[in-house]
Amino acid sequence: MDLKQLRQFCAIVDQASFRKAADSLHISPPALSLAVKRLEEELGVSLLERKPGRVRATAFGQSLYDSAQRVDAEMQSALDRLNALRGIGSGRLAVGVLPYGIQSAMGRLIGRFCDRYPGLDVHVALGSCSFLSPRLVAGDLDFLVTEMTDVDPGLKQEPLLRLRYALVTGHGHPLAGKRKLSLRQVMDYRLAYARTWRVVIDNWEDSFASEGLSPPRSAIGEATDEFFLELISNCNTVAVLPMIGTIRDAIESGQLAQLHVPAADWSSAIGLVYRDAQALSPDARLLLEETRETLAALQP
Repeated sequence: MDLKQLRQFCAIVDQASFRKAADSLHISPPALSLAVKRLEEELGVSLLERKPGRVRATAFGQSLYDSAQRVDAEMQSALDRLNALRGIGSGRLAVGVLPYGIQSAMGRLIGRFCDRYPGLDVHVALGSCSFLSPRLVAGDLDFLVTEMTDVDPGLKQEPLLRLRYALVTGHGHPLAGKRKLSLRQVMDYRLAYARTWRVVIDNWEDSFASEGLSPPRSAIGEATDEFFLELISNCNTVAVLPMIGTIRDAIESGQLAQLHVPAADWSSAIGLVYRDAQALSPDARLLLEETRETLAALQP
């Protein structure tokens, strides 16, 4: 039994759901279920009572949960004291974050980071790599969490996650629920996508060319997942969206519909962009390390 297992178990109790706990931990529900099963086998007791629609701790589970909360708090307090000696928690850091796909995961990560270090001055800028990289070069930002594309020679890229995209509509769209759609059918409707996606999405040009089509030229600019969600929920526009976070949850709940378009085999690489990790402040280095772990865990 280790701290990671305890935190996974506590997340399930807190969320009363394997799926919600898995989302908060950035792992798959089957992987989380297997981890708990191994913990139960190791301890020789049943920790969770599983019923349709809810999960709750057994008497053994509640006892372990209470102890685990105390252990986790003590461990975090010890780490915070060590980090204070390293000079972490009282400076300033600024991070650039991609406004779609990963913003919910980064919001949770940075929120917890701010709670742990209330004296830290944290700034976040939303935008694409091309928009934010000049600020990174100038030193206004410590690092970017963004798509991998051509950057200034003085910057380093570290890809960590392959982000898959699909064509998505509101649940009442005329194409929703139809099988094996062609891009030509989709192009009968307005297609919305972020301005930079045609640069970073693999197979974008080829997928249209294979059907004798010219790739769409108009884009929506830069927008968040929430903007796209509201846009396509209220009109017949089709959007190119990342299958992660807010958008995936909206599809699973039935608010949005993913179109079945075999030709739309699109993805992009997401990761870190920074000047020199060794030149970062202790605060920025710690957040960069935790961001690296978070993004790597998002990979299906």
